Amino acid sequence: MIKESYKSLVEDELVKSSLEGDKNAFGEIVTRYQGMVARTIKGMLGDSVFSEDIGQEVFIKLYYSLSEFRGEAKLSTYIQKIAVNLTLNEIKKRKRFLSISRKRKL
Repeated sequence: MIKESYKSLVEDELVKSSLEGDKNAFGEIVTRYQGMVARTIKGMLGDSVFSEDIGQEVFIKLYYSLSEFRGEAKLSTYIQKIAVNLTLNEIKKRKRFLSISRKRKL
């Protein structure tokens, strides 16, 4: 299957192919949803230097958790939930860091 043909696949087919080890199918998932992931992260963090790192983490986490995707919701919803959770984790880390920094200054 050549790269062009992946564009015509529906989510279920891409997920199935990815789970069978087809890296091109997973690459198509990344291509389709990277913009949504970037908008989600930037909407929560603003223009942060961590945005790209979190975006990469989203797709790494997706890769390793794709077998847990049950298909009850759209794949985009599943990916966006991963993006939101990882971004919230980053926000919590920042708050802890700021809290510790303030305590040390006192």
